[in-house]
Amino acid sequence: MKQKLVAILFVVFMLTSMLTILVANRGENDTGESRSINSIAGALNMTPQGVSFVQYIDVQKTHNTPLGELLARAGAIQPYSLYNAEITEMCVVRFEDGNWVEFHQTATTPRINYINAIDHLGHEVLIRDVGGVRMINVLGSPNIYGPLENVKNVLDVMEGNASSAKDDFEILEKTRPAEFERLSIEDFADCFYLNLHQLESGRYQSIRVYQNTSDNKITNLTKLAETAPSRGLTYSMRQDEEYVIVILIGEFEAVASEQF
Repeated sequence: MKQKLVAILFVVFMLTSMLTILVANRGENDTGESRSINSIAGALNMTPQGVSFVQYIDVQKTHNTPLGELLARAGAIQPYSLYNAEITEMCVVRFEDGNWVEFHQTATTPRINYINAIDHLGHEVLIRDVGGVRMINVLGSPNIYGPLENVKNVLDVMEGNASSAKDDFEILEKTRPAEFERLSIEDFADCFYLNLHQLESGRYQSIRVYQNTSDNKITNLTKLAETAPSRGLTYSMRQDEEYVIVILIGEFEAVASEQF
């Protein structure tokens, strides 16, 4: 069952590169307003267009929970050694061309060694060596981690020189931030959103939103809703224009393994 949960919920990226850059960013826009990645929407506000997949984790909130344990087993959380500091939030973004970038918040100031530094738009971009491989990262609020060109593109958005990806995903207006969020372009929907949130009772709630999904998918979701009690789940399903919104509640393994 645990292997099934990992396979269903999480795309584990083996993101390696011969060049990885660490960027020290100021963490503020021109008005001095700080930035943070407290949700997918927060990350997309700093991300260039062309996004195909986003995954946000509030590492601090999921710590010592069934969800946090599963995320750790799946290798979905970057290790302490990346910054020599505890990562409290992280967001992985993948683009349509296969490129990627990550955002991280840390509990304390990162402590890293770097081998070179370059400037981009007034931001100090640090090149570091991790385990003999040159890796990409960003220091600031948030820290930015990824290939050099992707990091530069993020800084362009943050400085107002390029449009962000946030406005490309109106689906976010139908969602609710949670400690785990995932947004992706799928073959069964123009866009698909999923979150997981632990309720005060210890049970889990998942909101799933399908944009312009097929009739076959709607039929399948209707059947799942009808048989949900047999799997220990409660279902709420409604259609709002081009969106189908499903809310399910149950014990963690039942919610996490439910087909989407």
